[in-house]
Amino acid sequence: MKIGQISRKYGISKDNLYYYINYGLLVPPKLNSQYVFDDETIRDLEWIMELKDMDYPLQDIHKMISLRRISNLENPEDRSDLRDMYTAKRSECIDQIRHCESIIENLDEKIMELSRTDETPAAKTGLPLNMLNLLRCPVCGEALSISDVSMDMRYIYSGKFTCTCGYTAVVDDGILITPNGYEGEHDKPDVSRELYKDLPPALISLFQRSYNWMKDQLSGMDLENKVVMETYINAWFFFHNHQQYFSKTGRYIIVDKYPETLRMYKELIEKENYDLDILYIADASTNFPITKGCVDLNLDFFAVNEHNFYHDTFLFEEIKPYLKENAALLGTYFYFENGRRSMKSLLGSYPECSANNFSLPYFMEETAKSGCPVESRKVCGYTTDSGNNLGFSFHVKGEKMYLMSYLGHSLHA
Repeated sequence: MKIGQISRKYGISKDNLYYYINYGLLVPPKLNSQYVFDDETIRDLEWIMELKDMDYPLQDIHKMISLRRISNLENPEDRSDLRDMYTAKRSECIDQIRHCESIIENLDEKIMELSRTDETPAAKTGLPLNMLNLLRCPVCGEALSISDVSMDMRYIYSGKFTCTCGYTAVVDDGILITPNGYEGEHDKPDVSRELYKDLPPALISLFQRSYNWMKDQLSGMDLENKVVMETYINAWFFFHNHQQYFSKTGRYIIVDKYPETLRMYKELIEKENYDLDILYIADASTNFPITKGCVDLNLDFFAVNEHNFYHDTFLFEEIKPYLKENAALLGTYFYFENGRRSMKSLLGSYPECSANNFSLPYFMEETAKSGCPVESRKVCGYTTDSGNNLGFSFHVKGEKMYLMSYLGHSLHA
């Protein structure tokens, strides 16, 4: 039989057959410069296929065929050698089975652990009473009055805040909801974390490098009795994943335009039970109902970028009134290098987006202009492919998107 006939009969490509011939596994005779597969060559091929099905490497298969070629396995020593190779493979398979059984047992435990539901209800939290002195009317700056309160010795769970100037806000399920709701059409509360789905592992590794740099900066800060704020958590939320690095004596302000997003994270944080005092504020503006000059540390992981999706202003300029003198600003900024096509896609998808978004020169210039200059920074790397996901759907493959972590401090005149 010719090589093409053998290829069709046994389902082996001609390239593989030629490879076996060049390797020496098959030694077919030639007729008029063409290989002819005689009975002996076909017998070798069928044995090769059988041995490959038993996961023998080609080097071992070559040795086994050579034993048969030398003596047709009539020599007792050759038969013994071949038996030893079969025995060794059998022992190897048994070891693999035991290893796989161990893996299966471990996997069963992991699956059971993740399937197990904790029936213990998480302790409900609300607006911490020790945060009341941080609340002020964002219109006139006066203290707020509260009525219709449901509370205990630590938290307010529901109620209504009012000011003599006419400002009102409500507490619902422990979340302070202001009148400044989001009325745009280009965003939605990401309660199922669509932003996280299908992110490439390489991009997640970039996130982790940024987290590591930010955690290293946190380790050098005195966070006892400090007020920490993070905004725009509907995109990414640094504090949630790193609560263990913050002080139990601190007070934490978490702001987002969506009560639904805040409620989702509030429930997760209650289950994790780090027992931190957290004020959740639902507000689509940057005119928060908190005391001016109260924040010691502002956290940002994509928040500056997220702000520029919907505003042409710079986030630090907007939140600076709430920062103490010399307050720290710790975060990670995302920027493009020659990202013309990505920015065109972004501006097409988000009409309210600033054309200065994802621009490192803009970020560095505006931090200085707003009196919050960057003092140290680290470029954690870049990606040219953010995957097919909601969070970075505008990123055109091939264009470099960098993550730069930074630390700065606010300067007050």
